[in-house]
Amino acid sequence: MLDRSVSVGFRQRLASSLVQDFYPDGMPEDWRNNYLVMLTGAIWISEDDADCADVLAAVSQATRPLFTVLQSAQKTLPEVFAEWLGAHPNQSAIVLDPDEAFWRPGSAATGCRIGLIPAQGKPAILRAWLEAFAEQAPGSGSALFIEGDSPSVPTLERVQTLVEFMGW
Repeated sequence: MLDRSVSVGFRQRLASSLVQDFYPDGMPEDWRNNYLVMLTGAIWISEDDADCADVLAAVSQATRPLFTVLQSAQKTLPEVFAEWLGAHPNQSAIVLDPDEAFWRPGSAATGCRIGLIPAQGKPAILRAWLEAFAEQAPGSGSALFIEGDSPSVPTLERVQTLVEFMGW
């Protein structure tokens, strides 16, 4: 067994299809970030997200560690991220370099801390992807994100279950 830690989350956490499928009916919009933080192990935040400050606050109030990816199109750290990181130095966060490579199924990329997978319903394929991602990752502390404009809640749940079964 690999000595790995893989956190799982949604890449497009603000997708309208996710809002329809993931959050309970009638949930107030201002509760969504706390709900997402509670049910996923990895959060992807872009400096351009309308709720950037709110989701950063939810991450900092989480009752368990989260793998946080901070994305900026700039080479210099945006002020909102710099302030948050300064106030929360113990957070497990990665500030993405605009040129950083991501692992994807079938890619030859190695040493990637971040993996992106599409929705997939077959556990055997998901397990193969997880194993391939973990094999190439640089060590513990990596994250696999379900990506796409229609992120799949069932895929997230399957991957989380597989990660748990695999002891990661």
